[in-house]
Amino acid sequence: MEKSKQRILFFTPYATRTGSEMMLLYIIQNIDRNRFDVGIVSFANGELLKELPADIPVFIVPKDYNLLQKIKFQLGINPTLNYLRKIAKEFKADFWYINTMMLPETVAIAKEFSIRFITHFHELPLTYAVLSRSDIKNIIDYSDLIIGCSQVTCKAIEQAGGKNTALLYSFIDTEKVTKNQERTAEIRKTLGIPKDDYIWILSGMTSERKGFDLLPDIAEELNDPHVHLIWVGDKLGDGLTYYTEQRCSDTKSKTHIHLAGKQKDDYYNYLNAGNGFLLTSRQDPFPLVMIEAALLGKPIISFPSGGVSEFVEEGMGIVTQDLSVKQMVDAMRKVMSGEVLTNAEKSIKRAGQFNVKNGYENWIEIIDKIQ
Repeated sequence: MEKSKQRILFFTPYATRTGSEMMLLYIIQNIDRNRFDVGIVSFANGELLKELPADIPVFIVPKDYNLLQKIKFQLGINPTLNYLRKIAKEFKADFWYINTMMLPETVAIAKEFSIRFITHFHELPLTYAVLSRSDIKNIIDYSDLIIGCSQVTCKAIEQAGGKNTALLYSFIDTEKVTKNQERTAEIRKTLGIPKDDYIWILSGMTSERKGFDLLPDIAEELNDPHVHLIWVGDKLGDGLTYYTEQRCSDTKSKTHIHLAGKQKDDYYNYLNAGNGFLLTSRQDPFPLVMIEAALLGKPIISFPSGGVSEFVEEGMGIVTQDLSVKQMVDAMRKVMSGEVLTNAEKSIKRAGQFNVKNGYENWIEIIDKIQ
């Protein structure tokens, strides 16, 4: 029996090039338009909205209020909730697909209008702290389905009381992970790194969750003049970033630290410049950068921070037993010395499984089960 056409309204916070939002873009770009009518709601006018098919309706929720909206808000009229109510009436969806746990106001309106909704968690419990007790409870209790991006994410949801969960591993467009060996060599030369020195690449925002503050600790524990640590990623303007930058510049360690900042155009060439990849996150559901590093054949050393333990197999690197700088440095030494052997081809093959085609097919299987 042929399935009736369904209407899905997707919700995303920024429509920028974060891993979870890129995944959503891939799903929408590949979705079967004979089976689904779709719309998208964003809480910001992000760059990804321009990459959607032109006929897909886009709704941008007001978050930065104009003067009139600010006055209404002071009078107890919430422009964000009112706009969501307007969308609920205009776009009659069979269900809402909320691509993060970070939009609790969307859940409130879905409940108000008795709209079925799916919540896709790309977060682990440290992030739960930004929501109120009632917000997280509403998401857990009222979602018709909760999708987790890794086994550890699903387990946390279930520990929080979630009854109906599904696993969908995060995925990337593997064809976009390309490298330019000449440019990679130029980067190495520009940073003044000798040919035979060993480079470990780290990537992410300079946040506590990503473990940026542990960078000088790793350098000091290693204390090897022939090793370079390169952090690639957006620099936050907070006190922790300032503190860590000061420690990096003042360290007496012989290990070299390079803070490369955000590298949009050269990102994969920086990843490729590394002999290996370090993941210092305290919690990370299923970091896409580990897939990218593995696709480039880089051995991975990581703390047991989440989904990385489900991804890294024997021959791909080492996941430490604990969140321990000493254990991480010991693992780095074992890989650099060859005591622990790694296989670039195995890493590339493993990472290649997490592609858009496989990811979309897995997503459709989940969606079909709830119809």
